[in-house]
Amino acid sequence: MRWALLAAVIAPSLAAQGVTPPPVIGSPHGAAPSEARSVQGRVVRGSRTVLQPVVGAWVVLHRVGTDRAAPLDSVRSGGAGQYAFRYRTSGDPNAVYFVSSVHDGIAYFTAPFTTRAVSGDDAELVVHDTTSAPIPIRVRGRHVVFAAPGENERRTVLEVYELSNDSTLTRVAGGANGVVFQAPLPRDARNARLAQSDFSAGAVRFEGGALRLTAPFAPGLKQLSFSYDLATSTEYSMTLTASADVFEVLIEDALGRVEGGSLASRGPTVTDGRTFARFVGQDVAAGTVIRVSAPGSSATSGSELRVLALMTALGAVLLVGLARAMFRRRGGARRRHPASSAAAVRAQLAALDADFAKIEQPTDAQRADHWQARAHLDAQLRDAVAREQGLA
Repeated sequence: MRWALLAAVIAPSLAAQGVTPPPVIGSPHGAAPSEARSVQGRVVRGSRTVLQPVVGAWVVLHRVGTDRAAPLDSVRSGGAGQYAFRYRTSGDPNAVYFVSSVHDGIAYFTAPFTTRAVSGDDAELVVHDTTSAPIPIRVRGRHVVFAAPGENERRTVLEVYELSNDSTLTRVAGGANGVVFQAPLPRDARNARLAQSDFSAGAVRFEGGALRLTAPFAPGLKQLSFSYDLATSTEYSMTLTASADVFEVLIEDALGRVEGGSLASRGPTVTDGRTFARFVGQDVAAGTVIRVSAPGSSATSGSELRVLALMTALGAVLLVGLARAMFRRRGGARRRHPASSAAAVRAQLAALDADFAKIEQPTDAQRADHWQARAHLDAQLRDAVAREQGLA
């Protein structure tokens, strides 16, 4: 089939760039069996003036559901960058459909389609030229969540970065260290690991006292989250290596305090019976020293996994408003799609993994399709958990 060629191109591209595709929100209605649908759009290259059509690009139509995930068809873009597909729904009524294309070795995706006939902005696929030049990656927001100490006398800390590439080029790793962005780790941090992010674990290295991101970074806003453990203490200190438009600290301690960077108290935040003292500052400059005090902390009875799940839910929605604003296009934001429950998404993940496990010797294309489907559902689960925790 025609899409087999494109799948062979996309599979190594996705693995190399380590970028999670945009989150999939379930279909707003259960699609009728064999429902006729269509999509007509363009592939265009981003610029600061006008969008330039991309001629002859392979465009692939994807389907992702609990029963299966696979490309459906592909076509070359025309002289004005145009493409079109006609297809019918099948299987899981809540399966989602979207298109992708590869440009300069980087895969780009549309948002999932939510109507029977899609055109205009919803079908426009914007790709970008790449560069290894040191294009700035801006810290729109940095959020640090300190959990209460655990029974092992160590404290889990979650950091959430909202990063933006404000250029019209996709930044790729270059130079001696091959790093697109890096975030510092405390000197005594242990067990550093990636949390729910827009990047895969293969795109991140923890070394030299820092998190180092090597994945391509397309124009726009992305979230990078990670956690680590610190020895239990009543005081912590951190120095910003990059300025942040918004800097937020949450401490699981009613007596928690923060000094530095003009951070001000925003009152307590209560989630799942846990109270976090919250402090927020704006336009916090690089070099600022932030001191965190947690004098009333005591060991909690909750497991580390439960604490991490709660903290990930907190981190997932710390800058939702900013993210929406960053992705507004042509004077209007994209519609927010109805969302599935966390239980429903977990069921989809379980079904997806069970079906993949039945394949004794999966091909590279099948592995790529499974990875892509799972990345979509992981992002959807993160959003669902945040909503059900009352944080969205």
